[in-house]
Amino acid sequence: MKKKKKLSTIFRNWHRDLGYLVIGITIVYSISGIILSVRDLHLFEKEYILNATIEKNIQEKELQSEIILAFSENEQKKNLPAHIIKKSVLNKFELLENNNEFIKYQISRKKDMKFITYYKNSGEIIYSISGYPTFINSLVKAHKSSSQDKWSYLALAYSVILLFLAISAIFMVKGKYGFKERGIYLTLFGIALVVLFLYL
Repeated sequence: MKKKKKLSTIFRNWHRDLGYLVIGITIVYSISGIILSVRDLHLFEKEYILNATIEKNIQEKELQSEIILAFSENEQKKNLPAHIIKKSVLNKFELLENNNEFIKYQISRKKDMKFITYYKNSGEIIYSISGYPTFINSLVKAHKSSSQDKWSYLALAYSVILLFLAISAIFMVKGKYGFKERGIYLTLFGIALVVLFLYL
Protein backbone atom coordinates (compact mmCIF):
# COMPACT_ATOMS: atom_id res chain seq x y z
CA MET A 1 0.00 0.00 0.00
CA LYS A 2 1.40 3.34 -1.02
CA LYS A 3 2.12 5.85 1.68
CA LYS A 4 0.18 9.08 1.60
CA LYS A 5 2.21 11.93 0.24
CA LYS A 6 2.98 14.75 2.59
CA LEU A 7 1.20 18.03 1.94
CA SER A 8 4.54 19.72 1.33
CA THR A 9 5.41 17.16 -1.37
CA ILE A 10 2.04 17.61 -3.10
CA PHE A 11 2.43 21.39 -3.10
CA ARG A 12 6.00 21.06 -4.31
CA ASN A 13 4.93 18.93 -7.30
CA TRP A 14 2.07 21.25 -8.24
CA HIS A 15 4.29 24.29 -7.70
CA ARG A 16 6.91 22.85 -10.04
CA ASP A 17 4.52 21.87 -12.85
CA LEU A 18 2.44 25.04 -12.73
CA GLY A 19 5.65 27.06 -12.55
CA TYR A 20 6.81 25.49 -15.80
CA LEU A 21 3.38 26.11 -17.34
CA VAL A 22 3.42 29.85 -16.69
CA ILE A 23 7.05 30.59 -17.61
CA GLY A 24 6.09 31.80 -21.09
CA ILE A 25 3.10 33.79 -19.84
CA THR A 26 5.26 35.38 -17.14
CA ILE A 27 7.85 36.46 -19.70
CA VAL A 28 5.16 38.07 -21.87
CA TYR A 29 3.50 39.87 -18.95
CA SER A 30 6.88 40.98 -17.61
CA ILE A 31 7.89 42.50 -20.95
CA SER A 32 4.54 44.25 -21.44
CA GLY A 33 4.69 45.48 -17.84
CA ILE A 34 8.10 47.03 -18.44
CA ILE A 35 6.82 48.71 -21.62
CA LEU A 36 3.83 50.15 -19.76
CA SER A 37 6.00 51.36 -16.87
CA VAL A 38 8.06 53.55 -19.21
CA ARG A 39 5.27 54.47 -21.66
CA ASP A 40 5.66 58.18 -20.86
CA LEU A 41 9.19 58.01 -22.31
CA HIS A 42 7.87 56.65 -25.66
CA LEU A 43 10.89 54.32 -25.89
CA PHE A 44 9.19 51.49 -27.77
CA GLU A 45 7.06 53.60 -30.08
CA LYS A 46 7.43 54.04 -33.82
CA GLU A 47 6.72 57.19 -35.80
CA TYR A 48 4.02 56.91 -38.49
CA ILE A 49 3.76 59.69 -41.08
CA LEU A 50 0.78 60.88 -43.12
CA ASN A 51 1.23 63.48 -45.87
CA ALA A 52 -1.23 65.76 -47.63
CA THR A 53 -1.15 68.94 -49.67
CA ILE A 54 -3.64 71.81 -49.50
CA GLU A 55 -3.63 75.44 -50.59
CA LYS A 56 -0.67 77.64 -49.73
CA ASN A 57 -0.67 80.37 -47.10
CA ILE A 58 -4.01 79.54 -45.50
CA GLN A 59 -4.83 81.63 -42.45
CA GLU A 60 -4.79 79.85 -39.13
CA LYS A 61 -8.50 80.39 -38.43
CA GLU A 62 -9.35 78.44 -41.61
CA LEU A 63 -6.50 75.95 -41.45
CA GLN A 64 -7.89 73.43 -38.96
CA SER A 65 -11.00 72.67 -41.00
CA GLU A 66 -8.83 72.22 -44.13
CA ILE A 67 -6.53 69.84 -42.29
CA ILE A 68 -9.47 67.76 -41.03
CA LEU A 69 -10.86 67.53 -44.55
CA ALA A 70 -7.48 66.59 -46.04
CA PHE A 71 -6.87 63.71 -43.63
CA SER A 72 -10.44 62.41 -43.64
CA GLU A 73 -9.89 61.50 -47.31
CA ASN A 74 -6.25 60.45 -46.97
CA GLU A 75 -5.41 57.20 -48.81
CA GLN A 76 -2.23 56.61 -46.81
CA LYS A 77 -4.32 55.67 -43.77
CA LYS A 78 -5.07 52.31 -45.38
CA ASN A 79 -1.43 51.31 -44.95
CA LEU A 80 -1.36 52.04 -41.22
CA PRO A 81 -2.01 49.46 -38.50
CA ALA A 82 -5.62 49.47 -37.26
CA HIS A 83 -4.72 50.80 -33.80
CA ILE A 84 -2.81 53.73 -35.35
CA ILE A 85 -5.75 54.57 -37.63
CA LYS A 86 -7.95 54.68 -34.54
CA LYS A 87 -5.42 56.90 -32.80
CA SER A 88 -5.17 59.30 -35.75
CA VAL A 89 -8.53 60.96 -35.04
CA LEU A 90 -8.24 64.75 -35.11
CA ASN A 91 -10.13 65.68 -31.96
CA LYS A 92 -8.16 68.62 -30.59
CA PHE A 93 -5.70 71.20 -31.93
CA GLU A 94 -3.23 72.94 -29.66
CA LEU A 95 -1.07 75.56 -31.35
CA LEU A 96 2.63 75.02 -30.63
CA GLU A 97 4.28 77.38 -33.11
CA ASN A 98 3.35 79.79 -35.87
CA ASN A 99 6.16 81.45 -37.80
CA ASN A 100 6.91 82.55 -41.37
CA GLU A 101 7.63 78.99 -42.52
CA PHE A 102 5.12 76.74 -40.79
CA ILE A 103 2.29 76.29 -38.30
CA LYS A 104 2.62 73.39 -35.90
CA TYR A 105 -0.14 71.80 -33.81
CA GLN A 106 -0.20 69.19 -31.12
CA ILE A 107 -3.18 66.88 -31.49
CA SER A 108 -5.21 65.45 -28.59
CA ARG A 109 -3.76 64.84 -25.14
CA LYS A 110 -0.25 65.94 -24.24
CA LYS A 111 0.76 62.34 -23.51
CA ASP A 112 0.07 61.40 -27.12
CA MET A 113 2.89 62.11 -29.55
CA LYS A 114 0.74 63.46 -32.39
CA PHE A 115 1.83 66.54 -34.30
CA ILE A 116 0.68 68.27 -37.48
CA THR A 117 2.95 70.69 -39.31
CA TYR A 118 1.63 72.88 -42.15
CA TYR A 119 4.26 74.45 -44.40
CA LYS A 120 2.89 77.76 -45.63
CA ASN A 121 4.92 78.18 -48.83
CA SER A 122 4.24 74.70 -50.21
CA GLY A 123 0.89 73.80 -48.65
CA GLU A 124 2.34 70.48 -47.45
CA ILE A 125 0.96 68.96 -44.25
CA ILE A 126 2.85 66.34 -42.26
CA TYR A 127 0.94 64.40 -39.62
CA SER A 128 3.31 62.57 -37.27
CA ILE A 129 1.80 59.88 -35.03
CA SER A 130 3.90 57.94 -32.55
CA GLY A 131 2.53 54.60 -31.44
CA TYR A 132 3.49 51.03 -30.67
CA PRO A 133 4.17 48.66 -33.58
CA THR A 134 1.46 46.01 -33.96
CA PHE A 135 3.29 43.26 -32.04
CA ILE A 136 4.09 45.47 -29.05
CA ASN A 137 0.59 46.93 -29.09
CA SER A 138 -0.82 43.39 -28.84
CA LEU A 139 1.33 42.73 -25.76
CA VAL A 140 0.20 45.96 -24.12
CA LYS A 141 -3.44 45.25 -24.97
CA ALA A 142 -3.13 41.82 -23.35
CA HIS A 143 -1.67 43.35 -20.20
CA LYS A 144 -4.46 45.93 -19.98
CA SER A 145 -7.31 43.53 -20.79
CA SER A 146 -10.79 44.06 -19.33
CA SER A 147 -13.60 41.58 -18.70
CA GLN A 148 -14.94 42.07 -22.25
CA ASP A 149 -11.65 41.04 -23.89
CA LYS A 150 -10.72 37.49 -24.85
CA TRP A 151 -7.43 38.04 -23.01
CA SER A 152 -9.31 38.31 -19.70
CA TYR A 153 -9.71 34.51 -19.47
CA LEU A 154 -5.98 33.97 -19.73
CA ALA A 155 -5.28 36.84 -17.33
CA LEU A 156 -7.72 35.40 -14.77
CA ALA A 157 -6.24 31.89 -15.03
CA TYR A 158 -2.73 33.33 -14.76
CA SER A 159 -3.67 35.33 -11.66
CA VAL A 160 -5.16 32.26 -9.96
CA ILE A 161 -2.04 30.21 -10.72
CA LEU A 162 0.22 32.97 -9.36
CA LEU A 163 -1.89 33.08 -6.20
CA PHE A 164 -1.50 29.31 -5.81
CA LEU A 165 2.27 29.53 -6.38
CA ALA A 166 2.54 32.19 -3.69
CA ILE A 167 0.46 30.27 -1.13
CA SER A 168 1.92 26.83 -1.88
CA ALA A 169 5.43 28.20 -1.29
CA ILE A 170 4.44 28.65 2.37
CA PHE A 171 4.16 24.86 2.83
CA MET A 172 7.09 23.72 0.71
CA VAL A 173 10.15 24.59 2.79
CA LYS A 174 10.66 23.51 6.38
CA GLY A 175 13.27 24.37 8.99
CA LYS A 176 15.13 27.63 9.49
CA TYR A 177 14.53 28.70 5.88
CA GLY A 178 10.82 27.86 6.03
CA PHE A 179 7.92 30.28 6.09
CA LYS A 180 7.55 30.40 9.87
CA GLU A 181 11.21 31.15 10.48
CA ARG A 182 12.33 33.24 7.53
CA GLY A 183 9.55 33.47 4.97
CA ILE A 184 7.10 35.39 7.11
CA TYR A 185 9.53 38.26 7.56
CA LEU A 186 10.27 38.47 3.83
CA THR A 187 6.54 38.28 3.07
CA LEU A 188 5.80 41.12 5.47
CA PHE A 189 8.66 43.08 3.95
CA GLY A 190 7.13 42.60 0.47
CA ILE A 191 3.75 43.83 1.72
CA ALA A 192 5.44 46.81 3.39
CA LEU A 193 7.15 47.73 0.10
CA VAL A 194 3.80 47.82 -1.70
CA VAL A 195 2.25 49.97 1.03
CA LEU A 196 5.27 52.29 1.02
CA PHE A 197 5.04 52.89 -2.73
CA LEU A 198 1.27 53.39 -2.51
CA TYR A 199 1.75 56.36 -0.18
CA LEU A 200 4.97 57.85 -1.58
